[in-house]
Amino acid sequence: MKKIIGFIIIIISFLVFYFTSQQAMMAYETSKHIPKKKVEELPVVSLSQNSVFYDRNNNPFYIPASGDNRINLKSGDIPQLVKDIFISTEDRYFYSHKGIDLFGVARAFMVNVSNSGIEQGASTITQQLARNLYLTQARTVERKIKEIQISLQLERQYSKDEILEMYINTIYFANRNYGIEAASKAYFSKSVKDLSIAQTAFVCTIPNNPTLYDPLKNFNNAKKRQERILGILRDQGKITEQQYTAAMKEKITLKKDSKTQEYPDYYSYVDSELKSILAGKKGKFNTSKLSAAQQTELKKLKTVPERALYLQNQGLKVYTSLNPSVQQATVNAVNRGTISTNTQGAAVVVRNDTHEIIAISGGRNYEPHNLNRAFQSYRQPGSTIKPLLVYAPYIETFGATPDTKVNADNYCKGTYCPKNDSKKEYGDVTIRTAMQNSFNTAAVRLYEQLTPRIGYSYLDKFGFRTITNEDRVELGRALGGFNVGMSPLEMTDAYSTFGNNGVFYENTAIKKITLRDGTVLYDNEPKAIRVYNPSTNETMRSMLNSVVKDGTAKHIYMPLNYIGGKTGTTNDNTNLWFMGLTSNYTIGTWIGNDKQRIPIPKNYSYPPTQRIWQNIVVNGHLY
Repeated sequence: MKKIIGFIIIIISFLVFYFTSQQAMMAYETSKHIPKKKVEELPVVSLSQNSVFYDRNNNPFYIPASGDNRINLKSGDIPQLVKDIFISTEDRYFYSHKGIDLFGVARAFMVNVSNSGIEQGASTITQQLARNLYLTQARTVERKIKEIQISLQLERQYSKDEILEMYINTIYFANRNYGIEAASKAYFSKSVKDLSIAQTAFVCTIPNNPTLYDPLKNFNNAKKRQERILGILRDQGKITEQQYTAAMKEKITLKKDSKTQEYPDYYSYVDSELKSILAGKKGKFNTSKLSAAQQTELKKLKTVPERALYLQNQGLKVYTSLNPSVQQATVNAVNRGTISTNTQGAAVVVRNDTHEIIAISGGRNYEPHNLNRAFQSYRQPGSTIKPLLVYAPYIETFGATPDTKVNADNYCKGTYCPKNDSKKEYGDVTIRTAMQNSFNTAAVRLYEQLTPRIGYSYLDKFGFRTITNEDRVELGRALGGFNVGMSPLEMTDAYSTFGNNGVFYENTAIKKITLRDGTVLYDNEPKAIRVYNPSTNETMRSMLNSVVKDGTAKHIYMPLNYIGGKTGTTNDNTNLWFMGLTSNYTIGTWIGNDKQRIPIPKNYSYPPTQRIWQNIVVNGHLY
């Protein structure tokens, strides 16, 4: 009975083979009578792939996958074993045919019948590439004719090694993974060059039938085919008997890539900055350096988000200013420094001389895609605005010194009657004393004398985004009572001016963007804006030092080469700020509640923003 069933299977298989080969022959003969396109008419396809983000030491820290996971390799970076496997199992005579191999249909038939399964495909690697790049998977004579035409053109237009490279980068490895490198990282969490022989053979089983050999759903199917592939490699002399034996014994353990973002706070901002760059809103992104195929595709896209998304999927290398150790210190400080479960926080660290954002905390226990409070949350800045809107402009406009006197008694103008935080009056004091103790009435008197118009002529140079027309006329803005407010990043940017001799730079996270081959598409060139003259800046640094040494931030004084800063609190204790500088860094910290009117509990000996700042400086070694 078994012999009869086996005979019937062979007869049916032969008939399938006969009609399949006849169809292929007919398609080939028909294609010869169709006018051939010129080789150059075959459009060059730009293979999508993930971008890679690097820290300041040029170490990759994140490879985002928007939908499909793609990482392309150059031919020289694809292990020879991978090439051997696909040639041995998909197209043994790849290097001798011209794109199609009619005799290969017969060979595939015999191999598959003898192995009771699909071990060798009837289409050549070139034909499969033609389908992957230009055609659908529909099984029609018309599609087969186009496939043959394109295959012949591919063979004329590209070398065999180039065709094999494109093939290995475009084949599907299940679970939205395309290309051997993406698959290796998805299933074993390492590069294909680091896989063992057994692991390499296992991954290479998948493209033959991504559903049947899906390692996450059909592990045993993939394992059985891996063993057959190892046998083929041994029989063809691609691996030794010893290597075969060792690979057969090796246990395959998947280590699925979780794609966890190691620095989600920082990446959140980098992603936002990248979109601005790609949209042409920040700096100059040189699209002329893209390939002809990429430029053609880019022109088809009408909206800025579409263009930005397309560019992000072109395998960009994005070099950032991320300092991993400082980032960890910053995140830890915010996580531990917020004082209740309802309180949130944020912090930004800027390196003054290079104008780089080296660390960001977007909130306590920040998770990807959450609100990043460092740059997406705007709050009233309280007294941290005084040096920027009042004191520095006043000193520069009137040639004042730290010893210039101002009255710190009660003040009223119409119905506006601000009080000092202590509710006390202090008479005439120096502006150094007024700032280090954050006397409100003194600041309002100086601002009234200066005028809001002059104050904003300085403040506008920092590029704050949410200042309203009402903000520009009200005297209360001298104390930080803005309609919307500022983000911690904006405030840190502005304060870094005091670390740059009175010159403002918009600090950035992205230093450079290149293609995979190193072609530079974007190189950050910070624009310098003179805000204060050097004399004013030195005076302000001296007064900021007094705040930390003898004033409202004296709890965190450290005998560094330089330390200075300014505290800030808003009405009802709803926002706490500290903006501080060391010799080389500016660090801004904020805590508050996401529901803006909820006050922060006063269960602390000194403001937690100062403690967070101090921990970042000490643990991040930002002296």
